[in-house]
Amino acid sequence: MLNRRLKTVSDYIVGDALVDIGSDHAYLPIYAVNEKIIKTAICGEIARGPYDSSVKNVQQNQLSDVIKIRLGDGLSVLRSMDDADTITICGMGGPLIASIIETGMKFVQGTPRFIVQANTYPYPIRKIMAEHNYKITDELQLKDGPHFYDIIVFDYAKKTVEYSEAELRFGPVNIEKREPVFIAQLEREKSHIEKILNGINDREKNIDKVVRLESNLKYVDEVLENVKDK
Repeated sequence: MLNRRLKTVSDYIVGDALVDIGSDHAYLPIYAVNEKIIKTAICGEIARGPYDSSVKNVQQNQLSDVIKIRLGDGLSVLRSMDDADTITICGMGGPLIASIIETGMKFVQGTPRFIVQANTYPYPIRKIMAEHNYKITDELQLKDGPHFYDIIVFDYAKKTVEYSEAELRFGPVNIEKREPVFIAQLEREKSHIEKILNGINDREKNIDKVVRLESNLKYVDEVLENVKDK
C-alpha cells in the first residue's frame, strides 16, 4: 500500500522511464508500473539491506523484467545508456537530497523532471536545482500527523533560474498558491521561533543566535503577511 506522500509524488511522474533514488522497497516504481504510469524503472539503493528488500519486492510482484534494482551511491547508479524521464528522491532530509543532486548530476543524461519529497529543510534543494537551471513548476506541503512534508517538482528551464531568499526558504509556488497547510506550517514555525527567543535569558551572550532567529522570524512574518493579504 502506497502512503499518501508517495501517491502524491506519483501524480507528477511524466514519461515512460522512472529513476527512483532511495527506493524504500521499490514501492513507488511498483505502483507506477502497475498503474501504467510508467513502463520501466531503475531503483537506486546505497545499502545492502534496502537493496535486498527492493529486489525481493520486485520479484514478488513479477516485475523484474521492467524494474531494475542497483546498488550504489545516489545518482551514480545511472549509466550513459539509461533512459530517465523522471527522477524521484523521496523520504530524506533536504540537505541530503541536495547533496545527492549536487554530487550526482554529472551522471544524469538529458534534462529529466525531478520530483523530491523532503522531510526537512528544502532550502538547499531549491538552491542547487536553480544553479542547474531547474525551475520549480509545482510544489505543495502535506501534513501527516504533527509533521509537514514538502513535495517539489522541478523542470529544466532554458533561461537562468533565480529565486529570492524568501522563495528559496518557502517556495515560490507555495507563496503563490497560499494553501491552508502551507499557512499552518508558517504559523507553527513563527510560534516555534518566538518560543525560542522568549526562552533566551541573556541575549548579549547569545547575540548570534538571536540575530539568526530574528532574521528567520522576519522572513516568516513577511511571507505570512503576504499570503494572508491576498
